[in-house]
Amino acid sequence: MDKDFPILFNGQKYNINNFLRDHPGGVNTLKKYKGKSILQAMDSFGHSTSAYHMLNDFKIHGDFNDANLTGKVSANGRVITNEETHKSAKEIAFLEELEARLDWSKPLLSQLHLIAPHYELWVNSAVYRRCRLFASPLLESMTFTPWYLVPIFWIPVILYLGISQFLQHVACGELCTNESMSLLQFGGHLVFGLVAWTILEYSLHRWVFHLDPGSSLKMITVHFLIHGLHHKMPFDGLRQVFPPIPALVLASVIYVPFWLITAHPLIKMAGGLTGYLAYDMIHYYVHHGSPCDGSYLYTMKRYHSNHHFVNHDKAFGISSKIWDHIFKTYVHIRKLGFSLHWSS
Repeated sequence: MDKDFPILFNGQKYNINNFLRDHPGGVNTLKKYKGKSILQAMDSFGHSTSAYHMLNDFKIHGDFNDANLTGKVSANGRVITNEETHKSAKEIAFLEELEARLDWSKPLLSQLHLIAPHYELWVNSAVYRRCRLFASPLLESMTFTPWYLVPIFWIPVILYLGISQFLQHVACGELCTNESMSLLQFGGHLVFGLVAWTILEYSLHRWVFHLDPGSSLKMITVHFLIHGLHHKMPFDGLRQVFPPIPALVLASVIYVPFWLITAHPLIKMAGGLTGYLAYDMIHYYVHHGSPCDGSYLYTMKRYHSNHHFVNHDKAFGISSKIWDHIFKTYVHIRKLGFSLHWSS
């Protein structure tokens, strides 16, 4: 693709080239608007407040005339249009005022008090940026996790648990004890752990990651660290998988009840960790991958995009929708008359 992909919105020019692959609606839906106005398209496709808000991150200098556009630009650079009134123009203008309170060139954690009274509104208004969290270079370095570190760390752990438990309980030969089991039984424990993970995935996402922090600055800071920053900056690829060391600590805590109340907890843990690894890789892929129409990942990419940009309080499933159905948080994604593509 060219380095520039200009679009027009209310007489202002934006270069969205860096956003093409991340656009939830695909690349192909944008191509015909290169160099043209997107106001009517954004309105007709029902874009969220975040979409309009995010435009500011792509603004470039230069004014352009568009006879079909009306409206004005706010003092903070937020485009306000007549067509946008049904999208709560006052709320959008207030979001811009909130955003102006923070200096994105400085660590954000030390500035959250500036938006604390309106944290939920602010954190669910996405931006296409990266941020600094800590002033300390050491602490800041610990907040970045390339996606490939997750399988590099966890695959050996899963293989060790699975193989060692298999040799101890199934392929033990004459050394088998009264804890020996058949291959089918071994697989049953693995599946149990895998299913347990899907319940945990949904529960963590819905009741922990989306817990209302209220007005407490400490709770707001904790929430922003564990999940809020992902909703604020959903396209930051270095902050979309769980860092292995904190994940190991969490897995160790989760293992305790398995050890206390279930048989063969290490086998179940191998199944659970397999589910977790699949979840983290799926989560990264539905943000940055280019799945084909008709595939499971294509469906989950559209489903997860809905959670980020439309229904923040629904569609909590990432690797599966099953618990959304069970707990009545499922969101129906409308069928399109064409396929979406996220690559050229």
